[in-house]
Amino acid sequence: MTEAGCAPSARRLFFALWPDATLRSNAAERVAALVPSGGGRPQRPDQLHVTLVFLGQVSEERLDNVRAVAVEVTGNPFTFALDRIEHWRKPGVLCLTASNVPPPLTSVVEQLRAALAYRGLPTESRPYRPHLTLARKVGRLEGPAEVEPLLWRADSITLVESRTDREGSRYEPLASWPLEAER
Repeated sequence: MTEAGCAPSARRLFFALWPDATLRSNAAERVAALVPSGGGRPQRPDQLHVTLVFLGQVSEERLDNVRAVAVEVTGNPFTFALDRIEHWRKPGVLCLTASNVPPPLTSVVEQLRAALAYRGLPTESRPYRPHLTLARKVGRLEGPAEVEPLLWRADSITLVESRTDREGSRYEPLASWPLEAER
């Protein structure tokens, strides 16, 4: 504990695939087309991403350990398709998901989880499901589940901080590392 009984500063962190400008524009158009009017709060285009591993609260002194994890991840850039719409009732979100998870994506997630666990850092244990959140506060899914695929080119991993304010969650990229077969 620090002065006045306050907990040490911590950041809410996750690793993600962060889109480049072209992909962000394509994804933003898709979000606008797939979210029905009055069907929740669409995700802002500057916040679009695909989460790889959510860490939760990480103390400031562990931040260098988190960054070291990303340096260890190897693999070539790859492309995958987000091709299904799903409504996740409990959190009330509308998502674009991948019906097939390519092995390179699974490998990146497994490498991150293993390196984080080795360093005693928190990770999720549930099966990985890549998704792009389209809208929040959605009551139900209307329309077809399958849609024209959004192709996502993954060529780096990004460490992102999630901050909550009056307008909801805000995601800020902290650092990115290219996907490379070897470093």
